[in-house]
Formats: sequence, C-alpha cells, structure tokens
Amino acid sequence: MGVTGPRVWKIHLDQPDDDSRWWQLLSSAERARALELVCPDERRRYTVAHAALRAILGRVCGVRGSQLQFGAEPTGRPYLITPGGPPIDFNLSHSGEWALIAVTPPGWRVGVDIERIRPDLDVLGMARRMYQPAEFDKLQANPDEDQRRDEYFQLWSAKEAYVKAIGIGLAGMRTVLVDREPGAEFGDVLAKSAPESVWRVRWLWVAPGYAAATTVVCDDCVNADQIAHRHAS
Repeated sequence: MGVTGPRVWKIHLDQPDDDSRWWQLLSSAERARALELVCPDERRRYTVAHAALRAILGRVCGVRGSQLQFGAEPTGRPYLITPGGPPIDFNLSHSGEWALIAVTPPGWRVGVDIERIRPDLDVLGMARRMYQPAEFDKLQANPDEDQRRDEYFQLWSAKEAYVKAIGIGLAGMRTVLVDREPGAEFGDVLAKSAPESVWRVRWLWVAPGYAAATTVVCDDCVNADQIAHRHAS
C-alpha cells in the first residue's frame, strides 16, 4: 500500500497464537530470541510485536512479511534491506501489553517509544541522574505525585523516541532536552550537543497507565504534527 507520510500503528500484544500465525512470520533468529525468553508472557509479547512489524512492513512494501531482510547501522539501529531504491524507515517499541510501530517514507527518520508507567520507580531520583536540570526542576516543582510520575514518563518516551530516531542509543539520553508544557500533545526535543537540530515530538495516547511519543524528521520539514495514529489487531 505504500506510505506518503508518517504512520504509527498500535498493537495489543496479549493475543493468542492458536494458529501460529505470528510465529510463522518470524525469522530463525527471531524465533531463537523468543525461545530464550523464559516468561511465557514475555515470549508471546515479543513474538506478536516482531511478527506484527513484519506484517505491517510487508503490507507497506507489497511483499510477504516473512521474506523481509533487515540490516543494522553501526550504532545497531535496524533498517530494511530493499533491492529497488532507498527503503522506508521504521521503528518498533513495546512495553507491557502494547507495542507501537512507526513507518515513514524514504528520506525520513522516525523514532517511537512506549513506556508502562511504573508506580514503584523513584522518578525524582532517576530524573536527577538522567534529565537536564530544567526538566528536573519542573518535575520537582509539581506537588502532585501522580502528575509528576506521569510527566516523568512522558519526557522519557520523548527522549527515547529521539535517540532511536537519530540512532545514538540510550547512552545519548543524558544530553537530550525536551521542551513540553505539562499535558501538551506537541513539543520540541533536541540534543544539547547539537542545539541547532530541533525536532518536533508528538505524544500519543495508547492506553491508561502508558506514556508514548514519536518524532520524525524529513529533508524539507519536521512533521510530527502530521502523524496518523492507527490501531492494528
């Protein structure tokens, strides 16, 4: 079907595999990785997430998902190997029972992240170590603990979407600054090492208890506000 702009699909991962429809899409390496997961829930969720990625990319490219081939950039960021021209870009994130898959046309870079909001995490302690001072100060100034926790994970999802898009890995998150008003749908994200490169970020509602964000960039524009959000079963 192709893509003319950025798209994000959300997938519920707690689905039965009664007819092996997910398993048969995986590569031998992906099957081996799934079998290494001891927890049945984690194994099923990994299987559904990676099979759904193949199904969606296969539909976009007009080939069987099981036939897709992937490579990796020097930083480990995966990309799709296509014989006829530049590939589409994609990104996968999963947490708990949900996954997000983002796809953009050739020439774009996309990152997406979803996080289950953990009630046991010391968010101020983590923010003090991982976030920029301005971000920490905003969190600390919020007297509502639930709002502070939610905002912490919203910021984290934007930071991780950004580093996944540019391919610098989680180690680069410490240099990332997110500019967001509490509760806002859109904001800006940048690495302090490259302040001239500001990307737009869009936060996505997936389900209660989750935070999610995506960011995209193309050669001519920054289009996070043009992302279409879809549900896949």
